[in-house]
Amino acid sequence: MWRGYRLSTLAPKDFLTALGSVFIPVTAQLQRLYGLTAYLPTVSPLDKPAGVPDEIALVFYETQQAYTDTKQVVAGRAYSSLHSTVFAFPASQSGFPVLLADELAFDTPYHLFTDAADWQSGFTQLFVGTRKGTVAPKSFAASLLKFLKHVREHRPKGLEGAVVCVNADWVLYWEHWTNEAASLKGQISDLAKLAELVLLQPYVSTPVESSLTAHYPGLNVTGGESFNIRFPLVGNSNT
Repeated sequence: MWRGYRLSTLAPKDFLTALGSVFIPVTAQLQRLYGLTAYLPTVSPLDKPAGVPDEIALVFYETQQAYTDTKQVVAGRAYSSLHSTVFAFPASQSGFPVLLADELAFDTPYHLFTDAADWQSGFTQLFVGTRKGTVAPKSFAASLLKFLKHVREHRPKGLEGAVVCVNADWVLYWEHWTNEAASLKGQISDLAKLAELVLLQPYVSTPVESSLTAHYPGLNVTGGESFNIRFPLVGNSNT
């Protein structure tokens, strides 16, 4: 899971242009060669609350080792260094989600279920919210943990995956369903009772040119989009 903050020396408009013309497309074009299986970036609205990441993403590989091995090839290291051209460090962070247990630690990505799921297919939706000013961070985390445990214990049919990350000031929560109709049985909208709504929206299937050598302008990014980037998996030209 990626939580990225815009480089302060990069104007918001230039940040969006860089994401659409270079960063998002090349993630799919290049990393699919090294085991990338799904890529779901969201670009926050330009008027987002302070502290909310400027771009977030779920990035899936065949295995965790496949991702680690990208650092062993020149192209993988080049892609890694590309992050610093648009994102600020150390504010920007990434990490593999761990299975949610009985506590919810801040700035730690979690997944709710152990089942494998194909996040490039199906239907994915996202909630982004901020802590209400009248709620203490500890109470914020406790209320979200209660919600997450309820989802896990009363898992609706068709809910294939759920991923979450909570900060003292915000929550990011994704659900992946077999299809949109199945998602109507979910309770993601209830999170708006626990946090101030920033985004609640589905991911839009967005094909990108998969060839690194093709003439391709990239994507038009204006802020507030959630893209389910569609690209052929290596060895499967029909994906």
